[in-house]
Amino acid sequence: MTRVTEQFDFSRKFLAGGVSASTRVNRALGHPLYFDRAAGCRVWDLDGREYLDLCCSHGATLLGHGDPRVREAVEWVLDRGAACSYENELHGQLAELLCKTIPCCERIRFTGSGTEATMHCLRLARACTGRSKILKIEGHFHGYHDQVMFSIGTPADQLAEESAPARYPGSAGIAPGLEQHLVLVPYNRTDLLERAFKQHGKELAALICEPVYYNAGCVVPTSEFLAAMRRLTREYGALLIFDEVLSAFRMAPGGAQEYLQITPDLCTLGKAVGGGFPLSVFGGRHDVMQHLMPEGTCQHSGTYNGHPVSVAAGLAAVTAYRQPGFYERINAVAERLYSGLNQLLARHGIPGRVQGLGARFGIYFGVTREVHNYRDAVRHDRQKMLQFVAAAIAHGVYFHDYGGAACHHGFCAAMTDADVDETLTRLDDAMRVMNP
Repeated sequence: MTRVTEQFDFSRKFLAGGVSASTRVNRALGHPLYFDRAAGCRVWDLDGREYLDLCCSHGATLLGHGDPRVREAVEWVLDRGAACSYENELHGQLAELLCKTIPCCERIRFTGSGTEATMHCLRLARACTGRSKILKIEGHFHGYHDQVMFSIGTPADQLAEESAPARYPGSAGIAPGLEQHLVLVPYNRTDLLERAFKQHGKELAALICEPVYYNAGCVVPTSEFLAAMRRLTREYGALLIFDEVLSAFRMAPGGAQEYLQITPDLCTLGKAVGGGFPLSVFGGRHDVMQHLMPEGTCQHSGTYNGHPVSVAAGLAAVTAYRQPGFYERINAVAERLYSGLNQLLARHGIPGRVQGLGARFGIYFGVTREVHNYRDAVRHDRQKMLQFVAAAIAHGVYFHDYGGAACHHGFCAAMTDADVDETLTRLDDAMRVMNP
């Protein structure tokens, strides 16, 4: 028995399911991996095995593990006591930097997790518009609060008609009736989006979406669909919310909204914004953000909002993302890695494709045409994904797994060309032992 499996056996005696978060059990292995240390683009498990990391804390450690700039900022705060639940000068400094960096942000607020950011953002939209319904894109993920826990992983046989997607609950324990406040539309179906606004537009507080749909790998909106979201929300008086918890800083300093050249009314930021520390943000137009207390009547508070350690880490990280050449390097690594992965699939005769943008990507097994939405992604071969992840891990490349579903993977800025080549060599060996 290895130390990893011993630790899982021990943890199950005290942690529900043996983990601190449900998805940390890697289904390809049947247990979580327990990591002892990390540096740059590599991690080491409790048994001392080294892995090239293509999870990167689900995108939170965009700079790489243990980045010295982040570490120095955190140590500076720790030396001063790291008092939380009080305001300090770092809050204003990071807020100013984010407002200069993210196109829609004129005012921001700090929260702790992506779930909190979208929860508060939707409440704010309702407070601002006086409306209750939310338009959500089929399959898009916006955290774990009940009002958005529908249509996030709907089984293929439960999807219903594309013109009326099923409001399938993503968890047990959700109170009946919440789904009545949601309108669902498939991604990249402009005709169905326009129809939904004609039917429900005057009831909609907001349209919330992942501007780049990374939670099903990597799916980019068509220019037509993107323009329609902006046009229709303005026409009907609803707010456009870009959930950039995952997409922020991935391909440009200003995130997907800078890359796509569409400015929403509100957005959420998470993962990479904290430089690997727990921090999320929501922000947007000044007139909308004024509805928050103490200026308005919409509540948002929390003891750990803007914890000084996380804010210091975030200030160091966002400063690094804004440095000249940062995204040129990200894009160069992306091209080398993604083209290399597609070549490996072809070489080994494995049907599939890689879609990526910036530092995150998806692998779709059994899918050879471009993936445009959740219904395309759900056709992906889950069993082949589980087989691939297990083989990759056995050959020293760490992919996280979500039960075989199409999901996002990624690299960090610490990855060099040599690291990419080593990753591809290890994955070449992994694919060689996969069943046809």
